[in-house]
Amino acid sequence: MPNPISRLLQHRSLQAEVRRALESGVGVYHATWRIESGTKAEASEDLTAKLVDWCRDVLSRMHRPYGLDYVTLTLALLSQGEGQVANVNYGVLQPGDFYSPGSVEVRIQETLRRWADDQVSADSGSGTLSAVLFSWGDLTRELLLAS
Repeated sequence: MPNPISRLLQHRSLQAEVRRALESGVGVYHATWRIESGTKAEASEDLTAKLVDWCRDVLSRMHRPYGLDYVTLTLALLSQGEGQVANVNYGVLQPGDFYSPGSVEVRIQETLRRWADDQVSADSGSGTLSAVLFSWGDLTRELLLAS
């Protein structure tokens, strides 16, 4: 027997509202940073700080209906000649994960260092780090207003 949330999601009108909201970019926040070729692993600390500061700024502006404060963070490394050469999805997170010790900040720094150490974008010269932060609270708020 389906639970109440499953039954709610089975309604075609809600599915259409979710699709419309996602297609219009509700809850999607995006930023990019240039990465020059030959960037050393130490530079990942500076880039990590910029990225986490951006995430914290976005977190301060997003909606949290009924305390729903979950976000999903995805990073991609884009190369001018090759397109996307690496990506990582940190899954579902909460704002506290961006402030606590051993937090997502450490995981981001490890990822950027690994990409720099592996010289993921070395063959193609400079690249771009693309970050997408998705707010589940913003989507929920939009759906509540639509109903």
